[in-house]
Amino acid sequence: MVNQRNRVIKLKKYLETIGIEINIGKNKARGNKGVFVSVNNNYRIDIAKSMSDEDIFSTMLHEYTHFVHYKYDKTLKSFDFMFPDFSDEMMQELINISVEYVPKEFAAKLFNTKDKINSEIQQLQLLIKKDIPNFQLSKPCIKIENRMTNIVKYFLKYDRVKIMNKTYCIEDIIHNTPGIHQNVIYYIQLKSKQRMLRRINSRICRLNKYYNKPTELIARFVELFFTKSDIAQKIAPLCVQSFKKALHNNLEKDFLQIQNILG
Repeated sequence: MVNQRNRVIKLKKYLETIGIEINIGKNKARGNKGVFVSVNNNYRIDIAKSMSDEDIFSTMLHEYTHFVHYKYDKTLKSFDFMFPDFSDEMMQELINISVEYVPKEFAAKLFNTKDKINSEIQQLQLLIKKDIPNFQLSKPCIKIENRMTNIVKYFLKYDRVKIMNKTYCIEDIIHNTPGIHQNVIYYIQLKSKQRMLRRINSRICRLNKYYNKPTELIARFVELFFTKSDIAQKIAPLCVQSFKKALHNNLEKDFLQIQNILG
C-alpha cells in the first residue's frame, strides 16, 4: 500500500535525523527480521531482505524501541523507564503478547525434530530391553559396553571420530565392524540421539531466554501498541495504561514523532 510505503519512508528519515543509520534489505540482519547495533555511540538498524512494507515499518519501530531502551538503560534489563509501576501482572501481559504474536513457523521444525528424536530414543530403548530388561536410559550399560572394541567406544561420546587421518561416523562403524553385536548398534545409536536431543533442548532454552529478555518484551509491546492499538489494549490493558503515562512524561519526545507518522 502507498500509505504504508510513505510511513516506511517517513520513519526511516526521522530515525536518520536523530543519528541512526538505517539499512533496509542490504544484509540478513543476523538471521532476524531486524537488528539494532550500538558501537562507540554510533547506532545502526539493519532490516532483512524480502519483507513487506508493513513488516519493514513494524521491524524499524521494534528496533527503534531498543535504541530508546538503550538510551535510558544501557543494560537493556530494566522495565522502569517505560513502566514505572511495573508489576507481575504486567509481566504476564508482555509474555502473552509474545505468545500471541511471535511467529511459530520458525520454531516448528525444531520442536518437530525434538518429538521425532524422543520417539526414536524410546524405540531404541525398547529394542535393547528385549535382551536387557533392566536397561535404563540414565545409566551406562556395562553389559553392552563390555562388548565394544576401543574404537567403537569412541562413539559413546562422539558422532564422528578421526583415526589415522581417516574420519569415521557411526554408520561406518555399524557397516564395517565384523561381528558387531546388535545391542551395541542400538546403544551407540541411542547415545547419538541423546546428544542430538541435548543440543536441541539447549537451543530451545536459548530461544526462550531471548524472547523473555526485557528489551524484547518491551519492543514487541511498543510495536503492537502503535500498529494494532486495539489488540494491545485487549491483551495488555495494564501495560497500555502505564505506557500512556510514560508518553506524557519522560517518553513523549521519544515517541511523539511515531504518533505523527501514524496520524
